[in-house]
Amino acid sequence: MMLIGQKLPVERLQLMKNEGVAEMLTVTKEAAEILKAVKAAENAPGYAGIRIRRGVVSSQPGEVVVGFAISEDPHLADEEFEQDGLRIFVEEALIEPLDGRTLDVREASEGPELVFR
Repeated sequence: MMLIGQKLPVERLQLMKNEGVAEMLTVTKEAAEILKAVKAAENAPGYAGIRIRRGVVSSQPGEVVVGFAISEDPHLADEEFEQDGLRIFVEEALIEPLDGRTLDVREASEGPELVFR
């Protein structure tokens, strides 16, 4: 199971902002189940959520790395929502870039992998 950062091209992020997409990030049931399993494996409290945050700076120009962390509470400016019984916190800097996106799962050689579509 991989929870590595996901890379999003900056050009796509800018395009989404300009299009004025007004949808919230969607998390598929499959992705929510993987994130719940990670929470359980880490013995996180039931009320804890998953924070979607900026990851390390990408070595590839024009890409943003997105990471995941277990968090008991959102940070002050985070967007918070619940999907399939999972609390999700989105870092303020990623709210607009992730609008209209779907967090999903795909099979990879190393097992299930979270991806943004």
